[in-house]
Amino acid sequence: MDLSNERVLVIGLGRSGKAAALKLKGLGASVLASDVSTADEMSALAEELRAGGIDVELGAQDDSLLAGVDLVVVSPGVPSRVPLLLGARALGLPVWSEIELAYRLTDKPIIAITGTNGKTTTTTLIGEVFEAAGHPAAVGGNIGTPLVSIADDSGIETLIVEVSSFQLDTIVDFRPKIAVLLNITEDHLDWHPDFADYARAKSRIFLNQTVDDIAVLNLDDPHVKALVPGIKARVIGTSKDELKNGVCVSGGRIVIRLDKEIDLCGISELKLRGSHNIENVMAVAAACFAAGIDAQVIADTVTGFSGLHHRVEFVETINGVSYYNDSKATNVDATVKALTAFTEPLVLLVGGRNKGNSFVPLARSLGPGVKAVVGFGEAGRDILQVMPGDIRREYAATVEDAVVRAAALAHPGDVVLLSPACASFDAFNGYTQRGDAFKKAVIGLGVSDGESKN
Repeated sequence: MDLSNERVLVIGLGRSGKAAALKLKGLGASVLASDVSTADEMSALAEELRAGGIDVELGAQDDSLLAGVDLVVVSPGVPSRVPLLLGARALGLPVWSEIELAYRLTDKPIIAITGTNGKTTTTTLIGEVFEAAGHPAAVGGNIGTPLVSIADDSGIETLIVEVSSFQLDTIVDFRPKIAVLLNITEDHLDWHPDFADYARAKSRIFLNQTVDDIAVLNLDDPHVKALVPGIKARVIGTSKDELKNGVCVSGGRIVIRLDKEIDLCGISELKLRGSHNIENVMAVAAACFAAGIDAQVIADTVTGFSGLHHRVEFVETINGVSYYNDSKATNVDATVKALTAFTEPLVLLVGGRNKGNSFVPLARSLGPGVKAVVGFGEAGRDILQVMPGDIRREYAATVEDAVVRAAALAHPGDVVLLSPACASFDAFNGYTQRGDAFKKAVIGLGVSDGESKN
């Protein structure tokens, strides 16, 4: 792709925007980068980019930025309906996501994974399987390293990419060889105008696939299953119910039924907790088997995988109470699924910044094992208001205070689970910082009590 002498506007200077701007400059384009933020850290980034020959405009964005522009590349998180993007489309300018740019720079096969929940675990685990099989692959996208930074890496054979609804909303030709859709539940309704638009964006992962490609879909999710008739690619379904063709659970075991039947592994052999992780593992098995990976390598990898930080992560047992960090649960469905990982009496910590979601489904999902709910932060009180009246409810201003309150409510044999059902941006710069604060507070319980850890 020849972008020399092209004028490209990059909107949004997060991780992906910065990577896109640098890549475009390296390809010979004339680059103007814009971000509405004027924060100190953005000013430092602006100076770094300017030193590399990239023009940068911070603050208010208006149509004057579009003068002389041939292409617009938009970062994830920039809503597609902001005036500047509407102005670009009115002028007939192409608007690409960063993953669209990356796709046009590579001829490597792409495995793309999306879904409201589980996509990072699934993407990481697919990468682990490829590594175990000795197939050079790079993992990136929404999970960490921008796709544009690894797309043309000569030492890589396959790109394994986590993609978000934000990124998919502005693809044009992006076409993964294998596309995985895990689930679609309410999320990011502060960005998308409604759930239908969010679901539409997720479904775009299959938009450009042909009969030569593979689409992996979780048939247990009704919104995902409804997409099957419109997909051109070969569909591989996954389900916790029996399937004649696909990847499913049969007799407590995960089996692959594609051309022949392969007994992959027992559910009890998985170290990952929760029914949602069974769905994730089936998606991994489907994608990797379709990519030609040996079933035994897949089985050995998925049964040996113990999970990621901040995703139902065991922290410590103190005074007989086990503490788990699920700070990555930034929406209601993620918290509902996390609860399925436990049979012990449980104290649930929820709160943060609401992303436009209803908490009623969470209230309805609480079984008899949930003995108390501690709400914290900006949305904590709102969540407590819809919780069942027969469950103990307490409010704490901060995560740290919530840990102290939960410890007072829990007894030996209980579980305390941080699974917030909200974004973290009321008090933290991301779910990782929130999870780290939770873990630090938990460890502090043992120190302050002078108790040995059990």
